[in-house]
Amino acid sequence: MIDADGNLDLIEIKKPLDDSILSKSRPRDNHVPNRELTETIMQVEKYIFHLNKWGINGEREVNEKYKKDLPNGLKINFTNPKGLLILGRSHQFNRDQKLDFEIIKRKYANIVDIITYDDLLQRLSNIIEKFDTKSIIK
Repeated sequence: MIDADGNLDLIEIKKPLDDSILSKSRPRDNHVPNRELTETIMQVEKYIFHLNKWGINGEREVNEKYKKDLPNGLKINFTNPKGLLILGRSHQFNRDQKLDFEIIKRKYANIVDIITYDDLLQRLSNIIEKFDTKSIIK
């Protein structure tokens, strides 16, 4: 994913499975990340590690490879890339699960943004509602 200034970020999309985020059991009264979430975080962190290690030479190579697909004057930059993980479902989380999931998301916020399909749908709904002509007129 490339923003309007050419900064590169990563998106990892997994299937929207209900049980792919938090454990059902509560060791020490905590819902811990499930294996799929942990593996996905590690996967994206490794991508980011390799992008950063590739550095300026990587930027040149990527820009050369994709120059036909980029708008004129736009250059891809590896400016401290972040990851966006889209996986799992959260619509059935209870209060404790929501809190534990928020703690997990904030723990990794400097590296990745973790959202569920339900979060994504809510965000899109909020954007659509915000730009609904009725709400713009008010």
